[in-house]
Amino acid sequence: MNMLLIGMDLTIETDNNGVRKKYKSKVADLYEKKVCIYYPLGAVDSKPAFLPVDTKVMVEFARDSASFFSFESKVIGVQKSSVPLVELALPEEGLFNKVQRREYVRVNAAVSVALDFPSSDLKFTSVTSDISAGGCAVVLPLEVKIQPAEVGTIEFSIQMGSGEQLQLAFLCEVMRTFPKNELTLASLKYVDPPRADQQLLTRFCFERQLSDRKKGLYP
Repeated sequence: MNMLLIGMDLTIETDNNGVRKKYKSKVADLYEKKVCIYYPLGAVDSKPAFLPVDTKVMVEFARDSASFFSFESKVIGVQKSSVPLVELALPEEGLFNKVQRREYVRVNAAVSVALDFPSSDLKFTSVTSDISAGGCAVVLPLEVKIQPAEVGTIEFSIQMGSGEQLQLAFLCEVMRTFPKNELTLASLKYVDPPRADQQLLTRFCFERQLSDRKKGLYP
């Protein structure tokens, strides 16, 4: 089974002397030793990336909602046609790395959230479908269209078991969108979350998991 598929969403990361930038793209064509991608756009500003030949990049993609992979590559060419494409070296699939994204307890919870994505001028409120201290899934309103690798902020309104009401805000990145029970969800990863706020989310998730177990919702 091929790991990469034509049309698959990709996150491209560059590191220029310690300055890291992320871009979003899609697989346009596949060959034995290279992958052609549509010209990457900045994750924050959606501006086309200038990636000269020999630029080293880290490529990340999702096979499904729980399986993320990455591989190191470099730009080996540019196809200047009606639809410009960037050619990346494609390593053997044995050199792909599985990215762990399940380090935290994840619970089903409808938590009110407010989201802001400046690059696409999107602001909306919604609820989570599930939540952890590392990321969450958010229900997308029908009119909202959002792309993987977009970066913005998410603000939670959380009630702890003690009754305390918390407002927590994190920088976040869209990993993917996917359908579930006739809804469209966006999978979000927090970017460099403050440790103290992340610990509060961890406590909230453990409290919710304990409550659900008492109700017989978890084994």
